[in-house]
Amino acid sequence: MIAILTIIFALILLFLGSYLLSHRNKQFMYFDPTQQPGLKTMMTFWGAEFLLVAIGCVAVAITGNEVWTIIILTIGSFSGTFMLMTMTRFLYKK
Repeated sequence: MIAILTIIFALILLFLGSYLLSHRNKQFMYFDPTQQPGLKTMMTFWGAEFLLVAIGCVAVAITGNEVWTIIILTIGSFSGTFMLMTMTRFLYKK
């Protein structure tokens, strides 16, 4: 059961990572990375990091190692939190 949930978490991370990487050069929601180079750099970092953690999630789901499952899920959860905290920094900057 935990392998299925880990795969679902990996799919969410894959979606978020690819979304961040594909929207580095266009405006989305309240953010405009073309006007804020720091935002573009941050989106590149977090998008790549999400993709790497998603690959780790798939590898852990296949192997079934419980310790690595806890580690990779913790890293993914903290990454999502830290990404959201860094995105709010750019929310109202024009």
